[in-house]
Amino acid sequence: MEIDPPGYNAGNDMDYKIFPPLMKLLKDSFSSSEAPKLDFIINFGDMVGHQVPAGISRVKFVTENETKIFQTLLELFPGTPIITIFGNNDSPEKNYGNYTVGKISPYSIAMNSGFKNGFLSTGVMCNRQSLGQSIMPCVIEQNSELGYFSIRLENKLIFIGLNSVIFSPHHKVAGDEVKLQMGFLSKELKLAKQENSSVLIGMHIPAGKNVYDGTVFWNSDYEGDLLTMISNYADQIRGILVAHTHMEEFKIIKMKNKNIGEYFIASLSTSHGNSPAVKSIRITKNRGSWTISNYTAYRIHQPGRQLLFSKYYDFADKYCQNIRFKDNINNCLGNIAFAATLGRFTVNNPYYKDYPAKYPAGFYVNVPAK
Repeated sequence: MEIDPPGYNAGNDMDYKIFPPLMKLLKDSFSSSEAPKLDFIINFGDMVGHQVPAGISRVKFVTENETKIFQTLLELFPGTPIITIFGNNDSPEKNYGNYTVGKISPYSIAMNSGFKNGFLSTGVMCNRQSLGQSIMPCVIEQNSELGYFSIRLENKLIFIGLNSVIFSPHHKVAGDEVKLQMGFLSKELKLAKQENSSVLIGMHIPAGKNVYDGTVFWNSDYEGDLLTMISNYADQIRGILVAHTHMEEFKIIKMKNKNIGEYFIASLSTSHGNSPAVKSIRITKNRGSWTISNYTAYRIHQPGRQLLFSKYYDFADKYCQNIRFKDNINNCLGNIAFAATLGRFTVNNPYYKDYPAKYPAGFYVNVPAK
């Protein structure tokens, strides 16, 4: 895999040669003063490459690659809880396929790799009544067949992990999977409102349209249902964390009196022309509720033979100057123009600086009128 590629190349995926030193670099960096100590790690999916080699079954390919990644994460970050989101490449069936095929799924592969729970490596469980739970994160509820779950990160802070692959136009819907997951999300948000808990939503495929070419990420009916729910529970939702495009970007979900950010995690794989990147997100409790107070993007370059890890930028410094209530980055969104974000899309890849965004209107996601 080229670390700083000249552009898009579907074959330029992570490989076994670059994966070990890249992961060791991350371990060393987050164990030093270069980056903050991690309370937990979220893996946002697409662990498996875009192209399955000839002569090998997809089930075998997916199982071997996901096992390698899960085992490496456990080895390098043994004391850090690891949360896993399902990506479209991760299906043992096909790209954009079902979460579970037979008895094989990312959940079962994680369990066989040493995870104590396929969604949360530590396997700690809890319920809504145990607000004094001392060990967090902990899984509140999950569906291991369809790939979604809820986790308590802290008291009054809930993380809802969704399988957004089933909402894609590229996915063939099977049975009631959409209805079941939408019902789960609705129930979780209703309970969070009753408890006065803050909510983060995590999923692989974002809502909205791709700024690259204007194509839709979701089936429009499903997206309308999701955005209506977000609008109805906007007082609980602190942000939506997504991936999929490989780019260092974000979108603004616009409501009548409020904006909520859809914040992207750029990719370690560089097949889309980005340089490898990771992100640390700071979540803080202010005035009785949790917020995303900042995030920092870190980049990896290879100017010579050595991999280099460094801070790229942090959100508050770049976008929240002269904004009141800087402890919530959603408060900064109303003053940000798309042009101010475009230069960061490829994570400062020196060989692909000018990302060709043909549909800047995709920077905004509009909640449908009631």
